[in-house]
Amino acid sequence: MDKKRIMVLGAGRGQVDLINAIKHYGHTAIVASIPGTYPGFKAADETCYVNIADPQAVCQAAKELHVDAVTTACLDTGITALGYTCEQLGLSGLSAGAATLSGDKLLMKQAFMDNGVSTARYLCVHSEEELSAAQRSLHYPLIVKAIDLQGSRGINIAHDEKELFDGFHNTMQETGKDYCIVEEFIEGYEFGAQAFVYDHEVLFVMPAGDITFRGNTNIPVGHYVPLALDTDMLGQVEKEVKLAIKAIGLNNCAVNVDMIYKDGRVYMIELTGRIGANCLPQLTSIYYGIDIYKMIIDAALGVNPKSYFNTHKKAPSAGYAKMLFSDQNGVLKAIVNDNPKEDPAINEVTFFVQPGDTVRRFTNSRDCLGQIVVNGADAEACQKALERAEKKIQFMLE
Repeated sequence: MDKKRIMVLGAGRGQVDLINAIKHYGHTAIVASIPGTYPGFKAADETCYVNIADPQAVCQAAKELHVDAVTTACLDTGITALGYTCEQLGLSGLSAGAATLSGDKLLMKQAFMDNGVSTARYLCVHSEEELSAAQRSLHYPLIVKAIDLQGSRGINIAHDEKELFDGFHNTMQETGKDYCIVEEFIEGYEFGAQAFVYDHEVLFVMPAGDITFRGNTNIPVGHYVPLALDTDMLGQVEKEVKLAIKAIGLNNCAVNVDMIYKDGRVYMIELTGRIGANCLPQLTSIYYGIDIYKMIIDAALGVNPKSYFNTHKKAPSAGYAKMLFSDQNGVLKAIVNDNPKEDPAINEVTFFVQPGDTVRRFTNSRDCLGQIVVNGADAEACQKALERAEKKIQFMLE
């Protein structure tokens, strides 16, 4: 394959592996982001300073730099610009319409309802008056969501009227919109899935278990595969993921999915047209025995990744991944890692901080200090390997 120029939206730690993969496969990695001390700039072949939340600016930059593809990973911020740029420049990737739906929780919920996707009941709320009306129509517990934020930001669970109004005020302080969503909070088993769609064909749906930290809501701090599902539940997952992909119009991209299971039924929470974060790319690669980044790169270049996936995938393998964090604030004095350098069970131990950095007690994904990825014969072996590795790591604070 000829050397291509590929623009990556985002320069954070979640994009570094994609940047490195682009270079590994012989292409030029151009990283687009606002200025800052982001690790992606150091990894890139070229840098482009642009606000990736601005579709027109990203499109213009991509045009001026004569890129052959635009893509991203583990990040929602640039999704709207990604879709807009791909559509305007005739590049392979999700459409502008699908990108817009991916980045707007209200439009996404409407699309789910219109296309028969199993999802929780909801209302759009602008004011306290509408909030009062919503609590009369919906059943507690309720969850208040900002439609324009990612991760756990702008999300508050309410079990009574006081929590509902407090949560509404908190959400409205964080969101850039003058409204939010209030929906019925389904208290069940939360999990996720990774999928890939190209030329309107879903190549795989991989359910993954969540390791969560309880904050204002359950915050994912890790994942594992395989997720043990019975035949009925697996069938529901595949059906709802495919319905949701079609409802949003996702195509030629990886797909990150959040779901919940209760009383024999699977519900869709949300999905978006990019690979998931918190080590989900690594776990997808471990599970199928492939390089998911190659599939992302190929899809962005208009090369159907189906042949690569079908010829390289192996019998499913087990993997566990967990983010590392601190339960207290302080300045990092040292990192102690007593794990052996050559441990076949450990795929990766990566640290995002170094001595001298300020460390915050964990409240959201921005407070993560590192990550561990392990593999094993089965889920139990992986869990033991991860626990063993985690115990040998200490963050010394002062």
